[in-house]
Amino acid sequence: MMEGYPVVLRLQGRDCLIVGGGGVAERKALALLEGGADRLTAVSPTFTTALLTLGAEGRLSLLHRDYEDGDAEGRFLVIAATDKDSVNRMVGFQAEAAGSLFSDASSGQQGSFTSSAAVRSGGLLLTAHTGGEAPALAAVVREELELLYGHSRYEEAVKRMGELRRRLHDEGMPAAERRERLRAEARRLADWAADGRSRDAEDKRQ
Repeated sequence: MMEGYPVVLRLQGRDCLIVGGGGVAERKALALLEGGADRLTAVSPTFTTALLTLGAEGRLSLLHRDYEDGDAEGRFLVIAATDKDSVNRMVGFQAEAAGSLFSDASSGQQGSFTSSAAVRSGGLLLTAHTGGEAPALAAVVREELELLYGHSRYEEAVKRMGELRRRLHDEGMPAAERRERLRAEARRLADWAADGRSRDAEDKRQ
């Protein structure tokens, strides 16, 4: 059985660092930005066109140089995404010594966390994770999840459930009764969302 505790990190307002400027670093940067990172820095002598564009748009800061001692200090999260194992190991050592969450994008067995392939639909977040053993398989499962749950009705269902949950809480409904009501409404909305998905699939076949 794969070990590890699944969590969702709140990245807004927290300093995050990516070491690397290639395709892997680009994918990690996009995922972090999508996850709410607003104080993201990437350090590398060179960057992909997409990373340069993100830098020009002000969505992340780019340091055009090699990683230096101390770059990991004060960072909430650090990802090493270079093509040099020795650099990734050094970054990991310094990041963990500084108390940062660390992930080595080249090795699923190194660091304090590994990322998951994710599907987002409004407030709904689904992930596929293989512990770093089979990222290609996780990507395929993510695509299947997107086909099943990427429909806009699921986004609306989450919104409606949030509104109902807050209203029932404000009304002072007893906890047990509130859980039962929410469970029933969740089942109804899930069926409604699945019906919308089926209708879309049928329309595409016609």
